[in-house]
Amino acid sequence: MLLEGLERCRSPAMLALLCACWFLVACASGASVGSDASFGGPEEPNRDLRATVTETGEEMARRRREATTLYAACHVQPSASLDAAEPQVTGLVLFRQLAPGGRLDAYFDLKGFPMEPNTSCRAIHVHHFGDLMPGCEATGPHYNPLGVPHPQHPGDFGNFAVRGGSLWRYRPGLAASLSGPHSIVGRAVVVHEGEDDLGLGGNAASVQNGNAGRRLACCVVGLSGPEHWERLAQEHQQRKERKKRRQESKAA
Repeated sequence: MLLEGLERCRSPAMLALLCACWFLVACASGASVGSDASFGGPEEPNRDLRATVTETGEEMARRRREATTLYAACHVQPSASLDAAEPQVTGLVLFRQLAPGGRLDAYFDLKGFPMEPNTSCRAIHVHHFGDLMPGCEATGPHYNPLGVPHPQHPGDFGNFAVRGGSLWRYRPGLAASLSGPHSIVGRAVVVHEGEDDLGLGGNAASVQNGNAGRRLACCVVGLSGPEHWERLAQEHQQRKERKKRRQESKAA
């Protein structure tokens, strides 16, 4: 009966009540082990009950994690102000925040950069406005709610290596948020033509925007479900496995 109750209701209050019942049953069963062997011993039902309680606790913990985790997606498109002959950068930027106040994990999956013989770097930042219609210039300056110099703005993501016209990167621990007063939801992610000098350029623009150059592409950050994240996480794992196999092949 206790097992059936656990399966039917997995609220925290019911779990606590059933755990207390399990404890009392276990104590009573343990006291009667030596008095009557005809019941075949209490170990088997107790083991099943313990397993169910453990499974229920793990399930509840998983649900709590899912309830507090936030996901966001940003579908990158070329700036409307660019000529058709200029780089047409498209792709996806995804964010995950495991708990309120925590840092962001992110995937950057972009293509359409110029095919260059060597690896180049492009800066990616969060800008203040989510207005893309006239072009990425309409997104305004860097999002800087605390009035601090670059590269300390929430959303100063730095530089990303581009190889073969594509950019793929997983970055954990980014200093930005999807919740709270400084949320980047509704703000714009902007992909720049140049490299971020990280505030070391020696001029006023350096501590405003890192002298990162023109705005090639942009998107607006919007909350989403976990589906996009799970897909890129799976692809990330596959990439790691392929890289490991290549390294093992070279070593052999």
